[in-house]
Amino acid sequence: MKLGLCVFLYILLLQQPTSGVEVTVESPQTTLIGSSVLLPCTFRINNPPINSNFLAIFWNFGNIELLKYDNKGMTTNSKVSVNEQDFKNGVVSLSLHNVTISDEGTYTCLVIYSPDRQEKTVDLHVKASPVVKITKKALLQNHKNQIQCSITDFYPEKIKVTWLRNGSPLPIPTDMKEPQRNADGTYRVNSSLIITPTQDNLLIECKVEHESQTTPIKDSYTVIYGVPPTVQIFSSEIPEHKERVFVCELKGFYPEPVTVKWRQNGKRIESSGRNADGTFNKESFYRIHFSSQNQSADISCEVEHETLLSPIIKTQHIEYYSDHNKSSRLGLTVVLTIIATLAVICALLWYFVYKKKYFKRFVVSPIYRPEMWGEDRKITLYCMAFNCPKEVQVTWIVEDHDEQSNKKSYGGTVDEEKNLLSRDYTIKTDHSRVSGMHNVITAVIMTANLSDEKKKDIVCIFNCDGQTKWQTIVWNPMLLKPQIFHETPIKLSLCDSGDVLCSVNLMNFSPKDIRITWSSGVGHYQDLKTFKEIVTKNPQNMFDAESECRISVKLFNEPGFKVRVTWKHESMDNSETKEVSAADFPWRPQIGDIIIPDLIHSAEAKLQCTISGNFTDNLDVKWFRREPGQQELYLVSPSEKYKLPVMDVTRQEDRTYTCTASLIVTVSGRTDHGAEFICRVGHPSMERPLEKRTGELNVRGIHVFDVFFEYAQSHDLLTADVRVFPKQNIEVTWSRSKSEKSYETYPDSELINKYADIGGGINQLISQYKAKKSIQDHIKYFKVSVKLESMESPVEKIIVRKKGDYSIIDKAGEGLLPKSSIMECNGPPGCSDPPETTEKGDYSIVDKAGERLLHESSMKENNGSPGCTDSTETTENGNNQMEQKDDNGKKQKRTFKMPGMFSSKSSPKK
Repeated sequence: MKLGLCVFLYILLLQQPTSGVEVTVESPQTTLIGSSVLLPCTFRINNPPINSNFLAIFWNFGNIELLKYDNKGMTTNSKVSVNEQDFKNGVVSLSLHNVTISDEGTYTCLVIYSPDRQEKTVDLHVKASPVVKITKKALLQNHKNQIQCSITDFYPEKIKVTWLRNGSPLPIPTDMKEPQRNADGTYRVNSSLIITPTQDNLLIECKVEHESQTTPIKDSYTVIYGVPPTVQIFSSEIPEHKERVFVCELKGFYPEPVTVKWRQNGKRIESSGRNADGTFNKESFYRIHFSSQNQSADISCEVEHETLLSPIIKTQHIEYYSDHNKSSRLGLTVVLTIIATLAVICALLWYFVYKKKYFKRFVVSPIYRPEMWGEDRKITLYCMAFNCPKEVQVTWIVEDHDEQSNKKSYGGTVDEEKNLLSRDYTIKTDHSRVSGMHNVITAVIMTANLSDEKKKDIVCIFNCDGQTKWQTIVWNPMLLKPQIFHETPIKLSLCDSGDVLCSVNLMNFSPKDIRITWSSGVGHYQDLKTFKEIVTKNPQNMFDAESECRISVKLFNEPGFKVRVTWKHESMDNSETKEVSAADFPWRPQIGDIIIPDLIHSAEAKLQCTISGNFTDNLDVKWFRREPGQQELYLVSPSEKYKLPVMDVTRQEDRTYTCTASLIVTVSGRTDHGAEFICRVGHPSMERPLEKRTGELNVRGIHVFDVFFEYAQSHDLLTADVRVFPKQNIEVTWSRSKSEKSYETYPDSELINKYADIGGGINQLISQYKAKKSIQDHIKYFKVSVKLESMESPVEKIIVRKKGDYSIIDKAGEGLLPKSSIMECNGPPGCSDPPETTEKGDYSIVDKAGERLLHESSMKENNGSPGCTDSTETTENGNNQMEQKDDNGKKQKRTFKMPGMFSSKSSPKK
């Protein structure tokens, strides 16, 4: 009784708290970056109330002590706070302020109530909500555009971005790199989308899902369509100062923001357009000093606009020839026409000198007249002046040409408006100030008036602090330069004869006379005969010309071959040319997917690849093979395994060619399963070859299907050896008939089926049926059917028994059925090849090693260990070994065993 009471008291003791203080926390806690979070921690004691003299509280974050409280007082970290009044109620929760990513982790709450103590941990998870912003810009309708969505300041890293078009997810792929870490531990990532918008009122949304928010965050953008700039670069020389001013003109774009950068020989030129007060001028300039030696340079204007996927770059090549020890300076000025407004970049040519010499330094450029008229039949003339101590006054004068105009003087001031009242002229002038000196660039925009055939004197007058300088040119409104479509300067079409018809259209020129010539070659050009040339007058009273030539399409197969068209007109200082090569042809080969038939082991398979849209039948087609699990490609050449038929070439109605390339493969499940074939197509019109891949091949089918028989005392044993590739279920059915018409299926209980995995991805099934002997001479038919998962219909073999002999019936007729030579392979596939019958009625086995007599089987029922023929060696464990050559001709021993119900003794058949 006493023992039972002691046990009871002991159990009660175990159920009591082992400590006089019990701490409770709520973990984990989650908060957003930048916020404050409360880390809950409470405690209770066995014998309240709480006596603060016995109480000590500690909060730690790793090795950092955040709070310490005892009977001597309290110390805290600046990031945390507690309510000390709550301690007497058992509440010691910690408030953490201005949470950052670095605050994420495990916090420890330790409560000591002397002499007892207990601690618990609180896990804090910090999250940061992403900021989502689509870069809103104008797009080009019916062209490829790139839209970017910036996702910043999120944590943790995992995030999902979806693009929506009018509320529906876009099926096209997007590009998103790995998130990058910010200094504060948050992440940032950009997702970009390539889209070809066609419709109006298009809404694009970037939807971001992140665990910091219960609902997705979106930024949307209602698409607006813009117009990209057209860019020209030209230059004007100031002979007396050995200077040249470059102008980059941008026209017809929307919206307004645009960026222009100058490059010299591909290297960025940094402009120094910053004023002393830190502000910037609208103009930028760069001055370069050439050495005394002859030099050349490529000056490029690089234009960036939000409608452009990549910048537009226009380059002008200049040659500088030294004049002994005189230095030459190069000014760069960019003029931007923003819709109808001309923005200007001027070049500073000299720093200021003494004020009395200011006017001597005042420089005026020649009037520059571009040779090309715009599509709106307008032309812009530019003139610039630099280094005036006061603001420059500009006047343009347009008057009928006077042979004595070059002797006229334009001193004093002229009323600009008085001389340019006609609506055919528009003036744009822009002033700037750099380092205390005044610069100006001015332009007059003129509209062609073909009814006025008189030449005009155009004068630009600059007045600098009471002093005047001017420039004059003679303008012939009837002298209009030919214009050409820049997208397709030379049009190409195919002729029935196999020639390529090249044509060029020049428009809106005057007067009528124009010279157009054709030539071709590789490096050295030979003249071609013009097939047709027509000059006509258009409704604007200007002239258009069309010129054509024909050239054999076969010439374009030669690498580097080009056709050139050259034209010269009175309005042009120099002739102009355009060239075309095979790379410019609109007919580009298109390669279709490789047609892959069913790949059946040991059968031939024909892989076909169709290439269409060729302008010639000259294609370089090659087949490559990639082995399973490897990356290297091997060129396929004709062999016993591979056949490469001649390509089938047909000409289509559009006069292009369609070619079908074929590769015939003798399929092997052992070597071809998992391999890959590649069809690669080269052509002169392509920078790099095209290719298509089959992907990893899936070979299937019956590797071996052989039937044998064996006499026994009370029955005849029929055996089917079936091996399939790849590994799959094998279903074998035996049936019998007396008339070869109506077969009776044997139940599975009468069959002996043995499955084996013989390696190399091959399954083996040995199926055996005991056929009863008959003393009567009746003809009897046996049928064995094999059905695989990968086959639509079964494969069958018919066996007939006549007068006790067995024959097999196939397409070749009726032949004796061989006696059993079944071996259950433990080695690689192929260790037991089907036997062949010799001319003398003997059986031989034929493999890569040659032909040799097959040993006769004398299998008998036996429950002992399997045996084999005399040509084998018996190992210690009762298995047998046979030496054979593998596919590479190397000898190797293969271990096998006979089915467990047989033993065999045999001698070579004579």
